[in-house]
Amino acid sequence: MKKSLPKVTEPKLPPNVAVFQDHLALGLECFDLDWFDFRPHTCHNKEYGDGLLFSQLDKKHSAECAGENSLIVSNEGLHLPNKKILPFSNEQPPTKMALLVLSAMVTEQPLHFECPECD
Repeated sequence: MKKSLPKVTEPKLPPNVAVFQDHLALGLECFDLDWFDFRPHTCHNKEYGDGLLFSQLDKKHSAECAGENSLIVSNEGLHLPNKKILPFSNEQPPTKMALLVLSAMVTEQPLHFECPECD
């Protein structure tokens, strides 16, 4: 019997977002963490379409702290709080990006993508 993993499904998510979510939810389950404790929500952007917004920190952290450490995944890639995007590509597919984010969530050390040379 196949176990059904929890996921956000309304509206129907774009393919890369769905793959990212599936891998992230499975990874969290392997560490006995609940995907819904990370406040996942669907969202829509005029330029990038439907996506998924979630926190890198679970519900035991304040809503303000969770909000500051939120990420958005669209079909194009991972949108960072500083309005930058890590695009999906052959070398950087949704599966690998989900593993990167999973490690941050499990260790409770949110990813911060800041580069003084880039800004």
